[in-house]
Amino acid sequence: MAKSTVRKSQPRSAKLGDVVAEKQPLLHPNESLKEAGDKMRDEGAEALPVTEGRRLVGVVDQTNPDRRAAGFGHDPRTTSVSDIMSSDVAYCLESDDCAGALRRMNDRNLDRLPVVDREMRIVGIVTRADLMERASESQTS
Repeated sequence: MAKSTVRKSQPRSAKLGDVVAEKQPLLHPNESLKEAGDKMRDEGAEALPVTEGRRLVGVVDQTNPDRRAAGFGHDPRTTSVSDIMSSDVAYCLESDDCAGALRRMNDRNLDRLPVVDREMRIVGIVTRADLMERASESQTS
């Protein structure tokens, strides 16, 4: 999948929908941990959202999920993402403000956060760097 791009809009806007990274790779619950680990390494991502269709159902937040599976005696080529994903996912709505997303990241010690619409369909990912860049733009405007 293509690298993330950031939507740009008016500098004064503080909504997540304006800074969300698009084209983020997604995992499916039936993918193997080996496939998940490969995607995460290829993207340099410490966490990736897990979706069924476009609906957010979990997150895999290990940099090496295949090693995690092997540590429990599971074969990463046959163990699925659904076996290790966390379904207690911190997320924000695309209509939420950036300050609230940054607070949520700080509260849960996260560097990236899935952004969803009201039907829990994934819109993209917002990163701490995206939010800090947006705050910097807002201060200079």
